[in-house]
Amino acid sequence: MKRVCLIAFWILSATLICSAQTTFYYPHVADGVLGANVWKTTIFLTNPSAATASGTVTFQRDSATSSAAGSIFSTIAFIDQDGAPAGNGGTITFSIPQGQTRKYTSTGGATYGGGFATVTTTAGSVGGTAIFSNYDLAGRLIAEAGVPAASAVANQAVFVDTVGGFNIGVAYSNPGAAAANVTLSLLNSSAVEVATTPQILGPGNHAAAFTFQMFPNAPQLAGTMRLQSSTPLAAIALRFDPTFSVFTTLPPISIASIVQPALKWMEEKPWYRPMASVAKLLGALRLRIA
Repeated sequence: MKRVCLIAFWILSATLICSAQTTFYYPHVADGVLGANVWKTTIFLTNPSAATASGTVTFQRDSATSSAAGSIFSTIAFIDQDGAPAGNGGTITFSIPQGQTRKYTSTGGATYGGGFATVTTTAGSVGGTAIFSNYDLAGRLIAEAGVPAASAVANQAVFVDTVGGFNIGVAYSNPGAAAANVTLSLLNSSAVEVATTPQILGPGNHAAAFTFQMFPNAPQLAGTMRLQSSTPLAAIALRFDPTFSVFTTLPPISIASIVQPALKWMEEKPWYRPMASVAKLLGALRLRIA
């Protein structure tokens, strides 16, 4: 009987957590003309739930100083899946009926700007992804890559592979209300720290750079870059070929998960194994907590 009650408690807890998940992020948004390139960001949102979901996508832009607060990305403009203008003033308001999907693509018509997006919705089951697209000035697509939505976490890492002249661009954003004290550490494949640099990222601000700019004296390597912060950050990395024309995304991984040690302990106790199964299910769902 106790085991049944414990399992019911876990299921109820999972339901409550799911219902509270209303916010997720796109750590990097690129839009506009930069040299001979035009960058656009496309955001897809879908609502698999049984009720209409409404919400907003808000865009924050880099500040000139990383330690300062970010500002509203008011110059970015979007069109929807039908080609109609979508949103204004750095905000898209949406309403998505059951099972439907929305597509929002930036126009890329202004001077280049970078930032991040916050999706807030009334339904925790709403999900999404994004695409970075790079065009030439004649409108021909050069390259693009899909970008998963992200949660904000305090400790995470991105894979770094600069062997053979490849380049890794890293973007991270601070959606919180307080400045983030960030330590960036570059580790080789043997987990030896090669370089480190402290940063301050202001509230609502966003930073993006290549690892060779962050760590100018670092050798080519295959390893990771750790982002350890006093407040949760959302992050993403891009791996560029030596010509900077072809790229792919490198989603981050969380560091020092509190779930895995607990799972291991529960799996060693026969009477807790049912709860371990529930916990694994929650992890597989990649739950986001606002």
